[in-house]
Amino acid sequence: MLALERLHLAFDGVPVLAGIDLTVKSGELVVLLGPSGCGKTSLLRLAAGVEAVQAGRVANRFARTAMVFQDPRLMPWADASDNAAFGLKALGVARAERRAAAQAILRRLGLGSADLSKRPAQLSGGMQQRVAIARAFALRPDLVLMDEPFSALDVGLRGDLQALLRAEVEGAGAAALFVTHDITEAVRLADRIVVLSPRPARVVADLPQKPIRPEAAPGAVFEAAAALLKRPEVAAALAAPVTAGAPLRNDPAVLQSLGQPAAAR
Repeated sequence: MLALERLHLAFDGVPVLAGIDLTVKSGELVVLLGPSGCGKTSLLRLAAGVEAVQAGRVANRFARTAMVFQDPRLMPWADASDNAAFGLKALGVARAERRAAAQAILRRLGLGSADLSKRPAQLSGGMQQRVAIARAFALRPDLVLMDEPFSALDVGLRGDLQALLRAEVEGAGAAALFVTHDITEAVRLADRIVVLSPRPARVVADLPQKPIRPEAAPGAVFEAAAALLKRPEVAAALAAPVTAGAPLRNDPAVLQSLGQPAAAR
């Protein structure tokens, strides 16, 4: 289990996090949702141990943790296969074995055979991010920390990778703490949605839910996202107005918050 207890964080005297309590258990995918700049990434960095704890406690009892950052952070001199295998190299896995494992995951993520030997400068931004995701998955982590990892990808591939992440959590019993600002992504993925307030961030809602399966009715994601926004504490945290009376499906403010044009009905 990952336990974050009474975490406080400030930069140059400016409070960022104000008493965060959060747990993530094996087999659970927890999504952190909150307004831009509220401290979601800082919280993830504390969980990963790349940011020093100033006050409070981080207890990570998982054996192997991997992190996917917002930017790919690839080695420019190494090809896609060696970048994806980098974590396995650090564990002492032989080169042929680690490259084979990395290439299998890269293919699952949609890279072609010709892409495996390309350096980052020869790959698109979306392909670079897939290499970074492969680097994390290659470790077979029991906890993966993900900071908006699919934001640079097109809609189709994003859906495929969301399904892959759910399969990893459900099939391997792994855990994930996933940061997003996309409400529809949250309801597609999460077993629990944890909503943070504007800075300094506090937990304003910790909501269990059933992830929306790909085979669900087309409107299921929209309805779940609209229901989430209808909760006053969530709407206030995300700066989304609560509309009384008229169905949320037709509310322009809700449509905009879901990244859809107001003309969509």
